[in-house]
Amino acid sequence: MRARRSVYELLSALYLELPSQKMVNTIFDPDFERGLSSAAPVFETREMREGLKSICSFISSFKNKPREETLKHIAVDRTRLFRGINEKHSPPPPYESVYRDQRLCGKSRTEVCDFYCKLGVILPEAWKESPDYLGIEIDFMRLLCQSQEEAWMNHRFDKVSEFLGVSMKFLEDHLLQWAPQFLERMSEMAELDFYKGLGRLTSGFLKYDLRLVEKQLKEIRSLEEHVRL
Repeated sequence: MRARRSVYELLSALYLELPSQKMVNTIFDPDFERGLSSAAPVFETREMREGLKSICSFISSFKNKPREETLKHIAVDRTRLFRGINEKHSPPPPYESVYRDQRLCGKSRTEVCDFYCKLGVILPEAWKESPDYLGIEIDFMRLLCQSQEEAWMNHRFDKVSEFLGVSMKFLEDHLLQWAPQFLERMSEMAELDFYKGLGRLTSGFLKYDLRLVEKQLKEIRSLEEHVRL
């Protein structure tokens, strides 16, 4: 549970935060690269391993270049990939309604808002993006992981089961309905290996996490049944 939350936390930060010197310093921190290198063989999907290797390749290629120059490259590539600036060189921006309804603020956005509201989730006022933006949907998954972890620590297995069920439904009904399409195009159109890798890593992890959640849900329901007996 803690590992899932950590991955979602990292991914949501990379999609929600604008590139900054702090972000660049984190990417080029030796511990960050060592962590990616050691994690690559562990992940079960080829897509995730390839994503991690691409990010490591970016780090190796840029680690001796001035940080300000690197920040500029990252900022330019991010803007082009996330803002849909040019139809020939940019994917449509990462909003669920754009991919599922072919327009901003479509039906999908309303459904996502309703999903958040049912769980009492209020988005921070500082976030200016639409609720169906990729980074916000990923951060919602982080929040579900955190709630699940807290329920486990409090021995509330019924709540653990509930949060796992919500996680599975959100992945099936929302994130996996559109995000892989954007992420594939993002990887194809990215100029930097950093964003090529991030796209593949994110897509692979979302698919992997659905299988993991399904497995955990079966295990916790079996545990609930054992406790009742």
